[in-house]
Amino acid sequence: MRRITSSQQPSDASPERSAPVVRPLDADEKRSLRGLGVLAACWTFLPALAGFFLLAKLGDASDLLRTIETDLGRIAAIAIFASFFAVTSGLGVLPTYAQAILAGWAFGATGGSVGAILGITAGAMLGFGLARLVSGERVQAIIDARPVVAAVRDAILGAGAIRATYIVGLLRLSPNSPFALSNLALGGARTPVMPYLLGTMFGMAPRTVLAAVFAAGAAADGSRDLAAVVRERGWSVTLAGVVVLVIAIVVIGSIGKRALRRALDAQEAASESS
Repeated sequence: MRRITSSQQPSDASPERSAPVVRPLDADEKRSLRGLGVLAACWTFLPALAGFFLLAKLGDASDLLRTIETDLGRIAAIAIFASFFAVTSGLGVLPTYAQAILAGWAFGATGGSVGAILGITAGAMLGFGLARLVSGERVQAIIDARPVVAAVRDAILGAGAIRATYIVGLLRLSPNSPFALSNLALGGARTPVMPYLLGTMFGMAPRTVLAAVFAAGAAADGSRDLAAVVRERGWSVTLAGVVVLVIAIVVIGSIGKRALRRALDAQEAASESS
């Protein structure tokens, strides 16, 4: 019996579809993005290092904020903190998690959550504008030259304001991508402003509130800094609290990833059927 080759298979066979290939960057494109690469590298590593320094100085920083609160009032102190948060997070100097912990430590769960979310939203706008200023049309042109990447971008951003807000929110839920680096990517891709801001605010809110509540609980016994918490409660209790916080953030991020995958699959199916 003659063997049927792959080219002679019946027309109703369903061979596995190969993954689309994205053309790699050429030499000119790499040169045009060199400045962005340096900025992205700085925004990946600098906030992490600065975050550890801020946590080490948590007592001094919270004392300063409480002094401002005593002199100017609670609302003014939270507004000043949110402005500082916006500048340092938007410029990629300090990470959002460390500043959310500082907010909860100094202002409590409610005031800290409000101040941190305001700072994140304003910082996202600053980072967004900076990304657009730095990237210019380079990122957009490179995306447009790659149909596969452009299709993904259009699927995310071309589905209307509500859906774009939803997808940006899901992207922000994940704790894996640095805040400033995400600002650079979303700004360079020309994400619409309002979906970007609203999606950032709603997507970052869960883990920001968790960090602020965790810090407020740790400071509730009057501990001045993290070292005092360890002395008062012991390593086991402190470590257990940190583990619970990390697990909660990871679970939230995992839920966001699954929801994002479903949203993108649904958008792709809708595009293919239209």
